[in-house]
Amino acid sequence: MEQPDKKLLDGFRSGDRKAFEKIYQYYRIPVIRFSVSIIKDEQEAENIYHEVFMKILKRRTKIRPELNFNSYVFTSVKNEIFDYLKALNKNNNLKERFWERIQQEEDDCEQVKEAQLTKMERIIEGLSPKRRKILEMNYFEKKSYNEIADILMISKNTVKNQLVKAKFILRKEME
Repeated sequence: MEQPDKKLLDGFRSGDRKAFEKIYQYYRIPVIRFSVSIIKDEQEAENIYHEVFMKILKRRTKIRPELNFNSYVFTSVKNEIFDYLKALNKNNNLKERFWERIQQEEDDCEQVKEAQLTKMERIIEGLSPKRRKILEMNYFEKKSYNEIADILMISKNTVKNQLVKAKFILRKEME
């Protein structure tokens, strides 16, 4: 196919559908190849091509056939590619900031957890030795009230009362 001439461009300017289709088909492959050479994404190159031609179609009445239409098309494509790359870069920056914020929140959360754990350990250390031993056997060693009572040779009610008091102290001090 020959490069669009003044007559074809005049038809395009006046809204001739066949003229548009000829011009559209003439530039399709070279524009997509040019775009792919820059952005390395054939699907996006196709999108850019369609976007450029939709813009050209909207501005068709302002086209001057005596000027170089080929330059006009490729300059439009180049500008569209720059806009695409700018948006892509902005999108990547937003993603980066999002992940940085997520990481910071995780770090902050981890610090809070560590501080709470340290505080809880300090509170447990402050319990009486007998109460601390009962709490540790119940929570960390997963022993039942009966097992604890047998090991420490105390009543099951004493185990229960000591655990209730230990939990009360922990709740009160953790607030």
